[in-house]
Amino acid sequence: MNSILVVSELFYPEGGGAEKATYLILKYLAERGFEITVLTSTKNPAKIPGIRYYVTPLLQHTNRLTKLAYLKLLVKDPTFVRLLREHSVLYIPLSAYPLIPTAKQRGLRVVVHLHNYMPVRYTSVKNFFEPDTVSILDEFELAVFHEYYVQKSLLRTLLMPLSFSVYFLNKRQLAEADKLICVSLRQADIVIKSNPHLINKVEVIYNPVPPELLNLEPRKELDNTPTFLYVGGENYIKGFHILLRTIKELGKQGIKARFILTNKYSRESMKILNTLSNEYKNLGIDVVGRVEYHELIKLHEKAWALVFPSIWEEPLPYAVVEAMALGTIPIISRVGGVPELLDDTMLKSFMYTPQNIVEIIEIIKKLSTFSSNEALSLSHKLRNIALKKFDINNISKKIVQIFSSY
Repeated sequence: MNSILVVSELFYPEGGGAEKATYLILKYLAERGFEITVLTSTKNPAKIPGIRYYVTPLLQHTNRLTKLAYLKLLVKDPTFVRLLREHSVLYIPLSAYPLIPTAKQRGLRVVVHLHNYMPVRYTSVKNFFEPDTVSILDEFELAVFHEYYVQKSLLRTLLMPLSFSVYFLNKRQLAEADKLICVSLRQADIVIKSNPHLINKVEVIYNPVPPELLNLEPRKELDNTPTFLYVGGENYIKGFHILLRTIKELGKQGIKARFILTNKYSRESMKILNTLSNEYKNLGIDVVGRVEYHELIKLHEKAWALVFPSIWEEPLPYAVVEAMALGTIPIISRVGGVPELLDDTMLKSFMYTPQNIVEIIEIIKKLSTFSSNEALSLSHKLRNIALKKFDINNISKKIVQIFSSY
């Protein structure tokens, strides 16, 4: 049986969807007898029986330039050198790409899991309105725009040429990997269009769903007020600005609805939300902030639908996957891997063109005409779709094949 060294800057419960997927994948592999060691900067990683853990500050999540310096120190660390000797596969689920050449020189096979668009964009994010492939000059201009206007940092902008050089170095390092796992067909298509030389290395495996979501029948306690859950915070690429416009328009039209918002919001955003709540009495706006996972599951019990107005090509968003498993109808923009989830189902009418407020309003209005029992019936059908799409046996079989082939 092959032994796997996992190098992940963050580890569950820290981080987001990528870290959750890594945890579930390693759990499957450990249960099937793989010898696994995790190297991370997370001080209290969620423990999986049979897996060894090492914590190092040299993997702290930081910018490209600092990360490169830290990883150059890591490859000389005696513990890391010993771990390379003890394992046959290096698994990189985040972005420790500078370690790839060292691992290859020592005879290890390398598996990289892509949860974003690092091979095609400096920012690792591809917005839906951007072409799939861009020139180096266009990429450089997008990078400058990101550092100056999105990050709003003059220092980052001045250092951007150096960071951009590291980005191109990372792309060359990725090309040395033996396998690249993409989490959706759309993500794989975008990666391959920009990097045709990777075509024979790319494998597509959907992220696994937490077993408890598929094994337990979800509870729904819907009242007669259509309730919509939003989990993106005030993040621009998650479509918070679109949500605000949607809520305002629903208020103007007198549509009765309730919105539950999780995640982080600034004072300015809270002020806007409070103004909308006070101005439109037909709407309920409940901002609950950051919540623990079990609390989020409880919120799904009350939610008719998940509003997901993202504007970037989300490879395979866990928010949507979990909503499906919990029977919460996803009202989602056609971005990234999202259409793969519903395009061939009766629920494809709940998808809309990104940023199209008119289409979002029409879907919400349509759903608002349903009774709670009708919404519950649709919820059960959605749940059945999720069980087929994310069959644990199929996903775990593919995962084991990737690592067993070495």
